[in-house]
Amino acid sequence: MRHPVDIAIMFAALWLLGLMAIDILTPDELTIHLVALATGPAALGTAVCYFVRTPKLDFAIIFASLWLLASMALEWISPAPLPDFMIGGALAPALIVGGVLHWRRFRMGDRRDKEVHGK
Repeated sequence: MRHPVDIAIMFAALWLLGLMAIDILTPDELTIHLVALATGPAALGTAVCYFVRTPKLDFAIIFASLWLLASMALEWISPAPLPDFMIGGALAPALIVGGVLHWRRFRMGDRRDKEVHGK
């Protein structure tokens, strides 16, 4: 069973780990406090979705969307331009989820054709 305290500790630890990684990769003008401000709502939203047992596919879409919003917030509040590789990091979850969705639709389409046409 998922206990709320366990979920809070797990997502807080993941959020802090992400903060440290982002702080290292971004310019010195973007402090850890600004990074925490930009990524905190995304981490909280993801934790709430995990707590209410959102289906896996919906959870992945929500996670990718919140991560993209957090990266846009980072760009918006950053006093210095962010490195170009941050674009790839921002788009990677959305591209992965989109690829999985298309792959599942492709695979389900084959199954539906076999059921309908009896092949």
